Amino acid sequence: MDRRMFLISSGVTGLGALFASPDSVHAVETQSPEIFSWNTGELQFTFSLPQGRLRQHIFLPSGIQAPENSARWAGVEVGLLCSGEDSPDSGMKQAGGSPGQRLQFVARDEQRNGRGKTLTLRHKDAGLHLDIQSHYEAFDGLPVVRRHVEIVNTGAEPVGIEYLSSAMLHGLADPVSYDHELKIWLAYNSWMAEGQWHSFRPSELGFVENMRTSWSQASAASVGSWSTEKYLPMAVVENTRLGVAWFWQIERQLSAPSFARDAQFMNQS
Repeated sequence: MDRRMFLISSGVTGLGALFASPDSVHAVETQSPEIFSWNTGELQFTFSLPQGRLRQHIFLPSGIQAPENSARWAGVEVGLLCSGEDSPDSGMKQAGGSPGQRLQFVARDEQRNGRGKTLTLRHKDAGLHLDIQSHYEAFDGLPVVRRHVEIVNTGAEPVGIEYLSSAMLHGLADPVSYDHELKIWLAYNSWMAEGQWHSFRPSELGFVENMRTSWSQASAASVGSWSTEKYLPMAVVENTRLGVAWFWQIERQLSAPSFARDAQFMNQS
């Protein structure tokens, strides 16, 4: 490979969200929806607004040309599934869900801080009275972004959340070319044998594309209270045709009060 760039995000819950097939990755509508970009200096993000619903496209290091047909493919900016709502994704994938698919985009806010740039994207769901904010933090001189999502119930009734993404990636390759163009890198972990990196084609992890629609997923998870019991909480997806790799890690930031509660729980267990 002549060139490889690594991009870091604050994480996604499972690889199934990354490898959505054409039934859950939606073609941009023909009436030319509004398109806007966010450039961190190192990374280029592209979004579109068909019918007022924010969709995310492939994001790449600045200077890397997107594939010719990549503008046709996009996905939800926030993956959100609430109790009692339908999921448009059959099977075990977590690539969309409702109200994630129907969220209305409200506004965006771009700022600079002492370390780089920030982008906040705000959505709402009027039916469930939810206010959702996606936060992106970029760092000067680094092809890195940290991402997290906040959700607030502004109504009087409780709302059950089944799934909320911390980050979404779309358009990593043409969906019918995943198995030919993409490699998934996972770090197997064990006691005194940490960080054993191995690469797989999507089909080797269970995601099988049948050229029409797929209900399968590629996922990685650990059990119990050890976040690194089987895998390190990080992974890589490499596009071998573009020579680009997206590397992410799942982070958890504890405030002092919540850290104290966790420590007390551990002492009691």
